[in-house]
Amino acid sequence: MIQRIELENFKCHRMFREDLNNITILTGGNAAGKSSVIQAILLAVRSYQELDRKCVKTSNVGGVNLGLPANIISENFEGQEMKICLRMSDCGSDVYNVVYRLDDLDETSFKLCNYDEMLLALEAHESILRGDIYYLNAERLGPRIVYDMNNDRSDYVGVYGEYTGYVIHETDKRQRLNPDFSLPEMLKISAISRFSANCEEWLQMIIPGTSLQCVVDTEKNMSVLKFQNDGDYYLPPATGFGISYVLPIIVQALLAGMKENAVLLVENPEAHLHPYSQSAIGKFLAYVAACGVQIIVETHSEHVIDGCRLQLACLKKCNLMKTIFFSKNYQESVYRNIATLENGELENWPEGFFDQKRMDLRKLLEMRKCAE
Repeated sequence: MIQRIELENFKCHRMFREDLNNITILTGGNAAGKSSVIQAILLAVRSYQELDRKCVKTSNVGGVNLGLPANIISENFEGQEMKICLRMSDCGSDVYNVVYRLDDLDETSFKLCNYDEMLLALEAHESILRGDIYYLNAERLGPRIVYDMNNDRSDYVGVYGEYTGYVIHETDKRQRLNPDFSLPEMLKISAISRFSANCEEWLQMIIPGTSLQCVVDTEKNMSVLKFQNDGDYYLPPATGFGISYVLPIIVQALLAGMKENAVLLVENPEAHLHPYSQSAIGKFLAYVAACGVQIIVETHSEHVIDGCRLQLACLKKCNLMKTIFFSKNYQESVYRNIATLENGELENWPEGFFDQKRMDLRKLLEMRKCAE
């Protein structure tokens, strides 16, 4: 688990130091620094994965193009270095620092300035590479007639969810070969233990009445997903975007629950979902976090947050949740912690934290009074 993250001169974060929880929700205004926290985690992990190069390119970091290094360094840049630190244990002994500097010879790469320190950290622990870190981008793949198969990994739906059908098929196959490879009891909601059956049941919980069918053609190296509400099964283009956007989250979260030391990074799980389904995906993520998966969510949806805290309150595990609210002060990101109390209530509601509905209703009331 990533216990703490520290950023210095990273994008809009001149200085960011925060502990993370089993489920950490990043929320706030646009361009306020939420996605930057997730990108920093991806960049730090990639830096250790490519340590032998003594530099890291920013054009493909966990499947995301972060742009040129010169544009990643904070606009309020102080000094000559950018730093990311991930602490993986409570005692602070398992620490991964990365110090970056612009490369004068390659504008697409950062130099890794503390190579020797990184090498020692990797030799001492290696937990940053042992754990499974999965990332789902906000711009997931929409409805398609066919989807690709991933020949490198059978446990990752891909940055955009492009391998979802293949992962469902491969996980079912792995279960048949190894019956001990199964979901935690809390995540088993189907009468059938098969992975795909549980994916379908969770999909029905989030988008009621939706059934799932997955077919893989190994010769053509493609998978086909079909859905059903009433009547026949139909291809994804015959539906809206909601099902195609939420299914990769369900599949990846459930698979992460079958592993140890898994971390799931998700951007905008609410995309293209009805408010009921937004609340339901929040409840689902709370279940997964309660099973031991560390989840970091970037969201603009109060329904996702409400669903999450409601479910954790029911499980009496509100201590697993943390919300960080971001806003902008000129060009610099500022943030506040919002704790979740034992009954699921939020400790405080800072200005700008999902108060737009209240302000709009007040304005409508004022207009009605003026009309009278």
